[in-house]
Amino acid sequence: MNFLGNYQKYSRLRDIGKRGLVLDIETRASNKISKTIAPFAQSIRHSMMVSTDEFLKNRLSQEKSEEADFGKRLIAREILDAERESEVQYDSENGIVKTKKYWLGNIDWIQHLLSRIDQQSNWEKILKQTVFLTFNYDRVLEYCIFLYLTSDKQYADAAAHSFIKEMQIYHINGFIGPLEKIPFGAVENGKYQEIAKGMETVWEKRLNPEDAEKVKYREFLKKARRVYFLGFSYIPDNLNSIGIDRGAGIIRNAKVYATAMGLSSQNRLRVSSFLDLKDFEKRNEPEPMPEIEVQRAPMMTDTMYLLKYEREERMAKDQAKRNQMRYENRILKDASAVDLILDYYTIP
Repeated sequence: MNFLGNYQKYSRLRDIGKRGLVLDIETRASNKISKTIAPFAQSIRHSMMVSTDEFLKNRLSQEKSEEADFGKRLIAREILDAERESEVQYDSENGIVKTKKYWLGNIDWIQHLLSRIDQQSNWEKILKQTVFLTFNYDRVLEYCIFLYLTSDKQYADAAAHSFIKEMQIYHINGFIGPLEKIPFGAVENGKYQEIAKGMETVWEKRLNPEDAEKVKYREFLKKARRVYFLGFSYIPDNLNSIGIDRGAGIIRNAKVYATAMGLSSQNRLRVSSFLDLKDFEKRNEPEPMPEIEVQRAPMMTDTMYLLKYEREERMAKDQAKRNQMRYENRILKDASAVDLILDYYTIP
């Protein structure tokens, strides 16, 4: 998620030191944190980075560690605030419907996914066997599953939390924390220092070359029969952090679909090249036949030459067919592509 734009509202506090004010960003924030606000606000206001993680990447040094920690706390605060907002649909005083920037009532891929899985008799097995790798710090996926279990399957809260723990949901960069420990939208709990410790960017993980988590992710990908990229940014550092290098050889034997809504044609080309996928717009283009070259050996008759040529031609056609099958894996730029992915995923 990109909360950079939201943080820029703090840039107006850049002269706080001159005014001698104390800003309560977190609950009763310490003076030490307040001193961090001015340089942080100035930096983020002028930053050229497109995501929060990339902004924090340049503040991981010992000298800038306080700014990085402060940034993570702001991320936590923004996410928890958005979580709380997503559930409030009514003005408690006037009882009228309120227009919300965030609302879980909007249908999205998670709701579509759970609706389709619910049609299967082995829905529990499907949920527990699916591996979710997410770079988001939020718990929207877990919370939607929690609502599905408690509202649609009549699970008790404790049983739903236990079920989610058994699922394979991995937050690559860490996350706010489990729902039973930090309730959804619990802005007032004030545990931002503790939360920030569990938020680790991919660049921080690079400091540990023997990352056991990356090994685990690679094993998931090696064994996967189907791999789907949903709402993904395709930043090479993020792909590398889970073991996907240029050419994506690790998922060569899997069925792969990748959404690219909102990406430019040049970006789709870059992504399709990196992952060795075919752009959705070019999916029906015939696979070019490789040039066939047959060396004519001494004493080779015309019949022998023809037989060798036909054999080489069959091999070339088989290769083209294999390429065409592989390029059924493709970049999908339209939002409706999510339906295609989920249908393929859930319908036997």
